[in-house]
Amino acid sequence: MNRLEPDIVSGRRPVVEALRAGRSCEQLLIAKGSRGATVDEIYSLARQARITFRLEDKVRLDRLAGPQHQGVVAVLSAREYADYSLLLHRLRPEAAVQDKAPKPAFLVFLDSIQDPHNLGAIVRSAHATGADGVVVQQRHAVGLTPAAVKASAGAVEHVPVCRVPNLQKALRQARQAGIWIMGLEAEGSVAFTDVDWRVPSGLVIGGEEKGLRRLVRDACDQLVQIPMARPEVGSFNASVAAGLVLYEVFRRRRTSGPV
Repeated sequence: MNRLEPDIVSGRRPVVEALRAGRSCEQLLIAKGSRGATVDEIYSLARQARITFRLEDKVRLDRLAGPQHQGVVAVLSAREYADYSLLLHRLRPEAAVQDKAPKPAFLVFLDSIQDPHNLGAIVRSAHATGADGVVVQQRHAVGLTPAAVKASAGAVEHVPVCRVPNLQKALRQARQAGIWIMGLEAEGSVAFTDVDWRVPSGLVIGGEEKGLRRLVRDACDQLVQIPMARPEVGSFNASVAAGLVLYEVFRRRRTSGPV
């Protein structure tokens, strides 16, 4: 496991999800006068987990987490990335049969995503659409920073996020595990809606400025595109593009008819 430094999670929903997931909490701060159903749930979860909370002035929370904390800040113990090799092992067909997995494997790979809000939004979409994990690279890419965690709205507590030193190698390992790798590229040979996503699949999303790097592109089995009615202004934002394709994967896997 790759450890990060202790991180600060702010916002009512992210804190609720962190507590629900059993994250170790070093400090829980709630602004004086904060009210509402979500705040009540935070109090309840904290009491159940025997987590001590403190009522603080809003100014103190502003200094700690910025002005968007919604009256709740949690200082969590060091976060761990999921182990990529173990994740792949669990997703192999023979392991899936043993575990009675209800669906074929699906992974999301991110190539040089640098905006923490994009990372958080993609993790959130991956969780909502049933992905088995998200894989990011160590260098020249954002990790699970507090901003990314907050943008995920708690999804990082429920979907494994792996960090690998070499994305091309990670893609080769996925292919060896029987996963078909699709790279999202403006010049892709087929529309993403024309792909049969019901086989074990991996989707690779490129960085905000340059898209997929050449070696990553070459490591894909197929390149797919998002058709656009007005392409003059460029492609979709990375997290928007990911959301479109992820929902198609989810939709396709709910149906049993032909592509």
